[in-house]
Amino acid sequence: MTDIEAEFAAIRSLKQAMYEELGEYKALRQELEAKIREIMDPFVEEIQAHEENIRNAVLMQEKSYKGNLGKATFRKGYPRYTWDNKALEGYVAAGHEEILQFRKETFVQPAVSISVEEVI
Repeated sequence: MTDIEAEFAAIRSLKQAMYEELGEYKALRQELEAKIREIMDPFVEEIQAHEENIRNAVLMQEKSYKGNLGKATFRKGYPRYTWDNKALEGYVAAGHEEILQFRKETFVQPAVSISVEEVI
């Protein structure tokens, strides 16, 4: 049997060693990321403005657009319905089994999500 706590300890130890080895490069990386953001921000703002113009035009036309340089797909609004499963099961238990013909059951596979406390 695997000692799970020991596995987490090993991960934490390896991350600590990795961050220590990357130490001097982290500051350089932060400087580069700041410079990249400084250059990108004005472009991103203009791009977002053009995207908003396209979005508004397509919404007004209620029609998708496809050109040589891009496409914008229009999706018509529609009502979305959800069901209160707990209430419906109560309804079935009260003698209305005919409703079960409309129920679809699927099996969701088990999964594991791993979160390791970050080392700073």
